[in-house]
Amino acid sequence: MGSIIIFLLFAVSLALQGSLLVLVNPGGVHPDLLLVLVVALALLSDSKRGALIGLAAGLMQDIVFGAPLGFNAFIKVLVGAMAGFLAEEINRDFVLAPMLLVMFFSLFNDSLPFLLKEFADIRQSFSLLQYLQQFSPGRLVMHFFIMGLIYPYLCRAQKRRLLFPQAESSGK
Repeated sequence: MGSIIIFLLFAVSLALQGSLLVLVNPGGVHPDLLLVLVVALALLSDSKRGALIGLAAGLMQDIVFGAPLGFNAFIKVLVGAMAGFLAEEINRDFVLAPMLLVMFFSLFNDSLPFLLKEFADIRQSFSLLQYLQQFSPGRLVMHFFIMGLIYPYLCRAQKRRLLFPQAESSGK
């Protein structure tokens, strides 16, 4: 049941991200709903599940939006694993912690593709700092508020064991 719910969440997020949110994008910036979901779900489970969730979300995003297969998946696996690693350290009922953490992971998500392109020697017309200054502040704020909206519902669903049958770590 949890896998179906997570798949539906990913599908709805992809549909919104590829349609409605593209039209409503202040300054050319739109949120990455899958990133927010990966962070939220990983914080409600553990690093292994977080990495698997990140892999599934990233592959879906690569397939739907035509990115090189594995590009978003690689980034979201790292984000899911890191967020899952922090799952045991946060109070799951305290919504502000995931809201702040999603900002950190958003910055990581924005920086890593730029750095990977630099590593692959793909020329870019602007520096990392210019890129982050132009696109990240708006996205960070959007992700902060989106996490505040969806995390309480996901947390309630997990308390009812609708997302994951049993957490591998004890959590708080």
